[in-house]
Amino acid sequence: MNHLIVFVFISSMCIGLNEASCKKNHVVFHNQLIPGSILSIDCKDNMGIRKSDQLSFNATPYIVAFSDYNWADETQWTCIISHGPNNKFYYGLEVYHSNYQRCGQLRSWIARVDGIWFTRRFWDPPGWVLPWKTQ
Repeated sequence: MNHLIVFVFISSMCIGLNEASCKKNHVVFHNQLIPGSILSIDCKDNMGIRKSDQLSFNATPYIVAFSDYNWADETQWTCIISHGPNNKFYYGLEVYHSNYQRCGQLRSWIARVDGIWFTRRFWDPPGWVLPWKTQ
């Protein structure tokens, strides 16, 4: 019985330490449109947290860093990105979604003239995923 108590104690400590060391997830936006262009970014999660920014051409990427909600709640981030005169070109994206807690996830979204590009890994080249909608 003593061995069982020690085993349960050590197991719970390991699980607790693992949760504490969970790296934040990152949704990253890049503006690779044309010189002089501004990319507008307006994001919110399913719990009401909002983040927004204006990103110049080839500026330092805009990063939304966050931790997933606990295992009982899903985590969802949606963003509207837009550019051009009166933000004529736009797209509403679900940029991140998870039904369970994840650590260190990357979602990289790149705005280019021909559309929106995406990758999940730093070392993988992005691929074209969506065209721009127009108002």
